[in-house]
Amino acid sequence: MRILVPSSIIDVTGEIQACLSLAKQQGFDIDNIELGVSSTQLVELVFLRSVTTISSDIISTDLYDSNHQLRYQEGTFLDSNIKRDNVVHLSIEDQGASFDVWRHPSNGEVRALLSKRPITEAQRIKHFAWVITLLALDFPIEDSLTLARAQLNVSRETWACEYSLFPVPVLNNPKLGIVSNWSLEASVTSDNALAFDLLNKESLGLYPVVDDIAWIERLLALGVTTIQLRIKNSQQADLEHQIVQAIELGKQYQAQVFINDYWQLAIEHGAFGVHLGQEDINEANLDELAQANVRLGLSTHGYYELLRITQIPPSYIALGHIFPTTTKQMPSLPQGLVRLKLYQQLIDTIPYGDDIGFPTVAIGGIDLTNANQVWQCGVSSLAVVRAVTLSDDPKSVVDAFAKVMSPVQRTESIAEVTP
Repeated sequence: MRILVPSSIIDVTGEIQACLSLAKQQGFDIDNIELGVSSTQLVELVFLRSVTTISSDIISTDLYDSNHQLRYQEGTFLDSNIKRDNVVHLSIEDQGASFDVWRHPSNGEVRALLSKRPITEAQRIKHFAWVITLLALDFPIEDSLTLARAQLNVSRETWACEYSLFPVPVLNNPKLGIVSNWSLEASVTSDNALAFDLLNKESLGLYPVVDDIAWIERLLALGVTTIQLRIKNSQQADLEHQIVQAIELGKQYQAQVFINDYWQLAIEHGAFGVHLGQEDINEANLDELAQANVRLGLSTHGYYELLRITQIPPSYIALGHIFPTTTKQMPSLPQGLVRLKLYQQLIDTIPYGDDIGFPTVAIGGIDLTNANQVWQCGVSSLAVVRAVTLSDDPKSVVDAFAKVMSPVQRTESIAEVTP
């Protein structure tokens, strides 16, 4: 792909080159990215089958129509109506805080990041270059804006991985037009303890995700200690029966059984845990889940989402999808191993009760051919679907994963690459 920069701001090319060089050090493939000059007043990201355009008041006072308009010079934010879907209002000052505000491209939802400090005039080129670079690397706009802000707090040679360096996604701010349905009264407590019970990272192990009680029983009998019942059809005739049986089997085997989505039934029948996707959080009542002593796992697909949900905070964080998968329709591109490792490095710096670092579950396209690579990224658990359910010998697969995920295996692999 090509990054084309208007000749009027050609100096930004050097900053983009520095960003790309640092991305290469992390493991991103930048060999197919070329830098060139745009014949317009727009930055153009020319992909194989599409073109993304970016305009900014850094380039011209006349903001041309583009996929993303980055506005740095608006000062105080007075109008809560974000009128244009493609406009990103940067470093808006309000009551001593600095906000970056935009609308989500797919659903029009207003989103915002809260930072301790505004973007200074001297920092604008660096921020702009990072947004361009991250969009070129296929990060979505919310992740590009989140990481670009963090990069302002580190040197040119450093990839931001420390929690304190990152902005905070705004959960509720009616003035900005952000009203979340997330119920946080119980989940954010005065002593910063978790409303949702802690999980021991070592207790997770292999995490099969299955759609039938027969698999629950079969895998628990093989020694699996964490499992999820995910039934996609909410109209399935025996849905409640399956959930009840899964919960009872979990108690029988003293296992950690999570119910996907059906949080009311999970509460009613005393489930150990519930797993929710990003799109399901607004539909659930987090206070009721916390008061029912239900452990909560949440899916994330990038920087913005994981920083948003750590404010709840959940019992564990699922990261994915790592590789292409056909088990469900995904809202994002595969994350890959480089991003997974970077997300894990960030999560390892986030407070989790009295400890540091949330338990994490990698999910999406994981099987025995790639399991060791995923495991070496530092995650706490591997979630698998077809790797077990399509096997002719599930026991041998479970045993093979146990070998891959042993502490000795991770230690030896780290030692091999340590100078």
